[in-house]
Amino acid sequence: MPATSHIARSVERSIALERTRAVLSDWRGRNGIVVFGAGAHTHKILHELEVHADKIIGITDDSPQLWGRRIGQWTVCSPEDLLDTPAGGLLVSSDTQQSTLEGRLRTRFGDRFAILTLYPPNERDRAPLLAETGERQTGRCLEEIEIGHRVRYFWALQHLRNGANVLDAACGNGYGSFILAEGGSRVFGVDISEDAIRFARHYYDNKTIAFHHGAIDDDSTLCKLAKDAVPFDAVVSFETIEHLKHPEMFLDTAQELLRPGGAIFCSTPNACVMSLEDAHFHRHHFEVDEMLEMLSASGFTSVNWFGHEGMQILNARSTPRQRYVLYQGMKR
Repeated sequence: MPATSHIARSVERSIALERTRAVLSDWRGRNGIVVFGAGAHTHKILHELEVHADKIIGITDDSPQLWGRRIGQWTVCSPEDLLDTPAGGLLVSSDTQQSTLEGRLRTRFGDRFAILTLYPPNERDRAPLLAETGERQTGRCLEEIEIGHRVRYFWALQHLRNGANVLDAACGNGYGSFILAEGGSRVFGVDISEDAIRFARHYYDNKTIAFHHGAIDDDSTLCKLAKDAVPFDAVVSFETIEHLKHPEMFLDTAQELLRPGGAIFCSTPNACVMSLEDAHFHRHHFEVDEMLEMLSASGFTSVNWFGHEGMQILNARSTPRQRYVLYQGMKR
C-alpha cells in the first residue's frame, strides 16, 4: 500500500531515530515516559522505542479510533489514562505538528509531566488540524485512517483504468483522493469544509490531485468548479448522500459531469441496519431499493450494490445486513 509521498515533509527515518535516541538516552534516573502520538512518526521510530523499552511506559493518542491498537509491545491508550500512570515525561512523537501538540499537552496537563520534543521548531509545525466530530476521518497519514474507509477507495480503484479522471465528491481530509492518485488516477477533490481542504492540501498533496472548496449538492457551484476538469471517467462519493439536503440534485449533476460509459461509486449507511437517531449529522438513511431508484432516475444503468462492513465487501446475493452499502452505476 503506497503511503509515503504525502509525508515527504517529514524528517528522514535516520534523523528521527537519531533524535529519539538522544532524547531517550538523556532520560536518566526519573520516572518513565509515555509516547504521545500513535501515527506514522511513532512507527518510524518504533525500533528506537523498543531499544529503550525499559523507559517507555506506554503510547497514547487523541484519536479514539487508535485506542486499543497494538504498536510494537504497547497498546495505544487514551490521554486520560495517563493520569493513572507513574510517568514523568510525555514524548511528542511528531515532526509535522510538534509545536501544536506540545502546546496542547502543556495546557492539558500543566506541570504534571515533563514535555519532551525531538526537533527544533520550524515551519512544518504550523500544520492544520481537524476537529474530531465523529463524521470525518482526521488521520494525517493512511495508517491513521480506519481500514473500512480505505477499503472503499481501493474497491473503486480496482474498477478504474490507469490515468482515469476522477471526481472525489466530499473528499473530506483527502486520504481517499490520495489513494486514487497513488493508484494512477487524476483526481479532482471537492469538500464543503475549508478546514478539510486545507488539511488535505497539507497532508495528502499529490501532483495528480487538485483540491477545491465547494458544495457538491449545488449543481451550479460544482459544475463551475469542475468545468476545466470534465468530463470525468468516474465520480466517487462515499458516506456523503445521507448528509445532503438535495441528494437527487447531486446524482443528476454527477451524471452530467461523467462521460458516456462513466461510472459512479458511492456508499450509504444501510437503513435496515443503522438507526438515523444515532447519526446527528445525517438527514436520511436509504434502503437499497430507494437508492437504486434514485440512481436509475438520474440516468444510471447497470447498477450493482454490495454489502460492506470493515474489510469485507460482499455482493448483493451474499447479505443485505451489513452496516453500509456500496453502489456502482454506469452512465447511459
